[in-house]
Amino acid sequence: MRKRIVFIINPISGTRHSDNIEAIVNKELDAAVFDIAFRYTERQGHGGEIAAEAVRDGVDIVAAVGGDGTINEVASRLVGTGTALAVIPHGSGNGLAYHLHIPINLRKSIRLINNLNITEIDTCMVNGRHFFSIAGIGFDAKVAYDFSKDVRRGFQNYLKYIIKNYFTYKTSEYHIQTPEQEIDAEAFFITFANSSQWGYNIKIAPKASVQDGKLDLCICHKPLFLKMLNIDLPFLLSDHFDKSSLVRYMECREAVITAKDGKPIYLHIDGDAAGLADAVTLKVLPRSLKTVIPLFV
Repeated sequence: MRKRIVFIINPISGTRHSDNIEAIVNKELDAAVFDIAFRYTERQGHGGEIAAEAVRDGVDIVAAVGGDGTINEVASRLVGTGTALAVIPHGSGNGLAYHLHIPINLRKSIRLINNLNITEIDTCMVNGRHFFSIAGIGFDAKVAYDFSKDVRRGFQNYLKYIIKNYFTYKTSEYHIQTPEQEIDAEAFFITFANSSQWGYNIKIAPKASVQDGKLDLCICHKPLFLKMLNIDLPFLLSDHFDKSSLVRYMECREAVITAKDGKPIYLHIDGDAAGLADAVTLKVLPRSLKTVIPLFV
């Protein structure tokens, strides 16, 4: 019996808008194995609606074609179901794809679905919302918030907000409570890492795993600008950021985080701005999402 697969395509994701995805899929996917359908998102939230409909219809695989935001929207409706996610990276950062060793090349990422190599990965919740790769609070969440208010896209514009906030955003004191411990920590930002990736193959949490039932909390201090360029940035780009003096790691299955000054906290979810929160509640859902991965990782 052929497998039913639905491709959910964000037509404005990333920069490669001219790709003829339907033609590529029809060429690269084995038509003897798959019954293929295509759906295009028309608005924010539409990808999740299509994914939920696919689950109700008993579709075997939903392939999300887009960036980390599209992946999040689609995958959120597949958690805990029998429908598997296939990640087709077609955005900018592509954090989950890099972590899972899914090719960024469009043809190769589609072709690997033919192997039907499906495993279960951990998913996570933050304040009742799913995330799959990275969420966080502090500096990078403020950058995401500012970037979301700008109609211009692209890494250069994102870099503008990184530089601006580096000089203006202040370190905060946080209280972190897990079932095992409570700590107070000063941080420029705290990253909640299910996968290792921020995106662009930059690993904030090199030892993070999507199958260990745990989050890596990466508590990062503000770097001195020159030290960051000469020491910390090379660590980050060489997969050894865990060796930087800037960062402290702790593992948890759940946690509650508050700012000690009582002020609302900037939050991002899989790289997208998620506004302000009075507190952050985290929880891991072990092995809760069926996912197509390469045969050898």
